[in-house]
Amino acid sequence: MASQIIVDQLKKTGGVLTALTLPAANATADQYLKNDGAGVLGWVDAPADVSGFHNVKFITATDISVDLETGTTLIVVEVQGAGGSAGGSNSVAYYGGCGGAGGYSLQQLTVVDSDKWNVTIGAGGVDGATRNGGDTIFAQAVGTSLGSTITASGGDGATDAAAPHTDGGLGGTVTNANTGNKLNMTGSDGAAGATDKSGPDSMWGWGGARRVVGTAPGGNASGYGAGGGDSNGASQLGGQGGDGLVVIWEYK
Repeated sequence: MASQIIVDQLKKTGGVLTALTLPAANATADQYLKNDGAGVLGWVDAPADVSGFHNVKFITATDISVDLETGTTLIVVEVQGAGGSAGGSNSVAYYGGCGGAGGYSLQQLTVVDSDKWNVTIGAGGVDGATRNGGDTIFAQAVGTSLGSTITASGGDGATDAAAPHTDGGLGGTVTNANTGNKLNMTGSDGAAGATDKSGPDSMWGWGGARRVVGTAPGGNASGYGAGGGDSNGASQLGGQGGDGLVVIWEYK
């Protein structure tokens, strides 16, 4: 008959190692031993893998403070400026130019989950009112993860048509002095007023639809940050630009 050694405790002769007391029962599948710090060993489940992407925030409300989800250690933030409006038309032969698209910035940041952010969302340009798209701003409110405020400027609006048409608005620029992984893009310029012109797209939106024939106002941008489309006919308004946007991708 084979010999057996049966113990309920492991103890080292000499030294300062606390005796290790073994569990009284078997483990279930995939459990492992854990020391409670006083030498008592017990079976515990393996921790779940919680690393990687875990949340995304789409921010369209302006002038708000934004928190991070618990456990967030890295974010990728996208800052989209607003689009400009197109110019209005004053006859079937004269077209206002299209509005410019807003600037766009993408930035990766190492953060702590207690960081807070101030967000300002630019408003899309409106013909007959504020034609230029507003700036979208991402700034640190609490913490030091972000060195410099990120500003994605809105696209310029175009003026009303004069014979034979007006130029489109310039695309918005980006101010982002932060280091690390980032991408800054100037928005596309709006096309000069002419038949068959739609507003420029942005990273997060489609430009306003063109007006090819007939009497109609310009198409409004859809989504975020795109420029308004041109109009056709007497006293027709140019299409509105899309509002800005901030997107925060959160990772553990």
